Parts: sequence; C-alpha cells; structure tokens
Amino acid sequence: MEELIWARVGLAVAVMAAGSISDWRTRTASDTFWYVLGIGGALLLGLDMFMDDASLISLACLVLITLVFMDLLWDRPGIFEDGINPLPLVLYALTVVAYAYMTVTEYGEGYYWTMITVPVLIALFFLLYQFDIIKGGADAKAMMALSFCFATYPAVDGLPLLQLAHPEAQEFLTFPVLLLFNGALLTLIMPIGMFFINLVRRDLRFPLMFLGLRMDIDEAPSKHVWPMEKVVDGEIKTSVFKQDDDDEANWGALRARGVDRPWVTPKVPFLIPLTFAVPFSFVVGNLIFYLIGI
Repeated sequence: MEELIWARVGLAVAVMAAGSISDWRTRTASDTFWYVLGIGGALLLGLDMFMDDASLISLACLVLITLVFMDLLWDRPGIFEDGINPLPLVLYALTVVAYAYMTVTEYGEGYYWTMITVPVLIALFFLLYQFDIIKGGADAKAMMALSFCFATYPAVDGLPLLQLAHPEAQEFLTFPVLLLFNGALLTLIMPIGMFFINLVRRDLRFPLMFLGLRMDIDEAPSKHVWPMEKVVDGEIKTSVFKQDDDDEANWGALRARGVDRPWVTPKVPFLIPLTFAVPFSFVVGNLIFYLIGI
C-alpha cells in the first residue's frame, strides 16, 4: 500500500530531522529517537505484512528481530558478564530458532527475503561502525533503525524520478545502503554552500573559502568548529584538515597574535546529510547508478 510507504518515509524524515537538530545543538542524539524510528518502522512493516496475509513465522521473526534491535541499543551487561544474563540469551536463541524454522519452511517465499534483509542490514551497519567507516554511534543506530522502515524499497507511482536502465538494480542496492551513499554524496554540497557564503562576505581565500568560514575569535571557542589556523613557532599556519592539537590553547595563541577572525571548519554531524538523503533518495533515486548507466 502506497499509504504505508508514505507513512514510512514521513516517519523517517520526522525522526531523523529531530535527531539531527539535537545532534547539531548538543552533539548528542538520544537513543529515544532510534527506538521510535526502529519500533515505528517495524510496526508499519508488520501492518503491511499482516494486511498481505504474511505467515505467523514471518511476523514472529519481525517481532524477535525488533527486540534484538532494542537490545542492541540497551546499555546492559554482556550475556556472559558476571555470570549468565538469561534474558538476552533466550532472546537471541529464540531468534536463531525462528529464523532457522522460517528458512526450512518458507525459503524464498512470501516475506522470507524481507525478514532476512533486516538482520543483514543491522549486522552490516554494526560492522561498519566497528571498523570506523560509520564514525558516529548515532549514525549507526539511525541506520539500523532505518532498516525496519525500509526493509523493502519505497517505490511509488512516478518515483523515483531517475529510472534505471536495469530496474532490478534498484532492488539490488537496498534503500538504507542507498541512503548511506547519498548521504556521503550530499556532503559534497557543503563546499558549494561555504563558497557562496564567503563570496557574499567577500572572504575569498583559496582553498579555505570552500572548506570553512571566518568567525570572531571570542565566539569560536563556544561553537562546534575546528580551527583551520594555528600558531607554529610563532607563525600562523593554515590547514584544511582537522588538527589534533589543544584547540583551547590554539585559540589563545591566535588571539595573542592579533587574529580577530580566524578561519574555522564547522563540525557538521553526518546525521544531517543522512537526513536529507531520505527525501532525496525517495524522490530522485540512485544518482550514481543512473550516471554510470546501470
């Protein structure tokens, strides 16, 4: 049902936007956002499955994998930490048994591949976070939650606008993975935005004008920014990369050298382009596959 697809997209955009605002203001995004997104997505998926007469074992797998997702967000002792923690042990055992039973009885039928997709995506995003490919914990949790919202590709009549030469390729790259790619792609817009802001302000210094802004030295320490200028051996050096030095000491050194408006790079959480990637991917589609002719 297209109504449920629009509901999934609306839920994702609303929760992701709220999480992004929190991350921008405080550099934290409560797990509550991801509980709402994951459980809400699971409920909408479950409703779709129920209306489509999905089997009881498929619905049971959805319930169990949702509980596993909630457990991953729950900060609790490990299963075998300080003895045996029976609750998660039983949960994971039941999940394995349910999925094994579904594989034996319904392999390739009904919602089998949908139910396989969810845990595979959760495991993928968990591993990407462990290997530091996804940098932020909130980003990884958001991606896991989105796996429930978009276990199936949210295609409606007329969308996405970019129709691939081989439509089956759209299903091959699952929508949450597409969000990750498009989120990274949208970060490339930031230098363009920086350039136009600096153009209006007439702060034109290449390449800094594409990667940062000038900010009052008294304001910068309280903002979420990295200094692009530093004092080294009494001289002011510039770098387009984040410095690992003590930022607080560097602000003081710049102030002492008479720098009133140093160049800085805003710390933009990846959650923000990831949020914009949801409507962009839903409406536009897979830009990369489209450009290479897949």
